[in-house]
Amino acid sequence: MQLEKIFHSFGLSASLAELVTVLLVMLAIAVILWLVVGKKRLHNSVMNIYLSFALVQVLPVNLISTSKNLSVLIFLILLVVLTLIGNYTFDIGLSGSGLAYWQIFLMSFFEVGVVFSIAASFLGDKQLLQYVSKDALFYFTSPWAKFTWLALPLLFLIYINKSND
Repeated sequence: MQLEKIFHSFGLSASLAELVTVLLVMLAIAVILWLVVGKKRLHNSVMNIYLSFALVQVLPVNLISTSKNLSVLIFLILLVVLTLIGNYTFDIGLSGSGLAYWQIFLMSFFEVGVVFSIAASFLGDKQLLQYVSKDALFYFTSPWAKFTWLALPLLFLIYINKSND
């Protein structure tokens, strides 16, 4: 692969090159999320992620077990629908003059990370190991990684609210 050759020319190992690639993909998706959702509704989308995750967790097992990818599909559909109807469900306002660009970028990065972690957890390691290495997958599916990705957006929202007061 050409990308692997480029990273190898910088002296990066294959596993580190894969981690850098995953990070670059996450950064690109974070910027797209920021532009699509907008800075005013980015904090609402955090709640939509948690709500979608909670709703999928309480679905009957016999419904989800019909397909191994159904839980991910339902999660993503719920996330998109809740984000689209966000103006009609709940509106979480942030006090202050708004978010700085670094805060917007970091919040969108954390959102992408938590969505990746949830999706990876639903899909399972066995299926994902066909596409990424165990090292890269560890940063999304290990127990501490899941906890960290779920906690980071909430902690960052608390930080934003405290710093804007």
